[in-house]
Amino acid sequence: MAASGPSKSTMPQEAEAPQARVVIGLDTSLVAREALSLAARLAASVDARLKGVFVEDENLLTMADLPFAREISFSGEVRSVDPERMLRAMKAQAESARRMLARIAAEAHVDWSFDVRRGRPLASLAAGAGASDTLVLRSHGATSLEVGRAVRAATRDAHADVLLVGRGVGVRASLADTPPVPRLQAVMPGRPLISVDEGSSIGESCSAFAERLAQRIGAPFRRFAAKGKSPADLAEGARGSGAGLIVVNAAWLGDDDDAARLSAAAGCPVLILGSERAPGGAPLNKEDGG
Repeated sequence: MAASGPSKSTMPQEAEAPQARVVIGLDTSLVAREALSLAARLAASVDARLKGVFVEDENLLTMADLPFAREISFSGEVRSVDPERMLRAMKAQAESARRMLARIAAEAHVDWSFDVRRGRPLASLAAGAGASDTLVLRSHGATSLEVGRAVRAATRDAHADVLLVGRGVGVRASLADTPPVPRLQAVMPGRPLISVDEGSSIGESCSAFAERLAQRIGAPFRRFAAKGKSPADLAEGARGSGAGLIVVNAAWLGDDDDAARLSAAAGCPVLILGSERAPGGAPLNKEDGG
């Protein structure tokens, strides 16, 4: 028997806010495992779903189709590249990445999902971003320009947040040796959180958000007065204070190289906010305004 009530045509519908997600590109490297642990702890601390994405690199597949392409085995044998063999190898790597994701998500007690896409790794992640997402991007193996374009597409076009782990940033050193717990302080124990405030309303919003986040995770909070300062100045200040995380609004960054250069020079991850936060509200909960 059907339940009675207002018909769907007359009943006002409230759109459900999308669930917050922490999205990370995966491969089977040690650096990817360390970054995934960071992403899982972040997801646990903000009650978000963890999504892993394995990208079949279209550049490699295109090169494999070239008649002059060659590969060298570990034994030193030189042979033609077999596109089908390369694709099978990618699918095997994707399955390994999925199992790694399942294990680390279970340890952090977070829900997870997994997807396989084909394209350019950073660009594919940015293209699929939504306003409720926080993308974890690793710049290892990519140019500063590629990283910058992905950050810009995610933050300024999709209004997603980006947690950028730059080349040379010791993610492993930032992780606690204790078992994963659903709190971000396991990522940056005792290390200060620095926010960028250049004196505008956006800078004030960024700092207010960052201060609430620092309070929640039990980290010291420091505000960086950025008026007239450059990303290089910020990186120097972050290194001097032993920062564990920098929070900056995307609007403060200049050219496409700034994001990657800042993360690498500062020696710690950088959380780049893709939208201005409304005053008050819980940290990292975009449904409260942003």
